[in-house]
This record gives sequence, structure tokens and C-alpha cells, in this order.
Amino acid sequence: MEKLIFETNAQHPSLVDKIKQAVEKLNGIHEWKIDLDSIYNLLTVEGIRLNPTEIESELALHGVEASRLYEE
Repeated sequence: MEKLIFETNAQHPSLVDKIKQAVEKLNGIHEWKIDLDSIYNLLTVEGIRLNPTEIESELALHGVEASRLYEE
């Protein structure tokens, strides 16, 4: 199972609903969570054969800006 982390602009709980709508449209995502307490409002997505570009695009369609963070 893959794990991707994104920095988002989701500073308000109302955007959590938009994130939920976006990730429910994508295949392969088994679990996701958003950390609104983080200064980067981190979105963690877990699943199989995840496409970070597709996730960012779908979130953008729902008004959520996201940029993938790379682990070192």
C-alpha cells in the first residue's frame, strides 16, 4: 500500500467536505485523513496505484489546492 502526503490550503473545516467529495471519486484510495492542526494542513492518502497528479487535479476541481510533499 502506498502513502502520499500533500500540503493543502484546507484551513477551514468546510473544505474537508470538498476533500471528501474529491477522494471518493478516485480509484485506489483506501484511507485518507486531513490534519488541520498542522501549519501545512496535511492530507495523507493511502491506497494502491495512487496517481499524485490525478489527486491534485481532482482536489483542484473541488476548490482545494494541494501540492505533494516528498519524503526524504
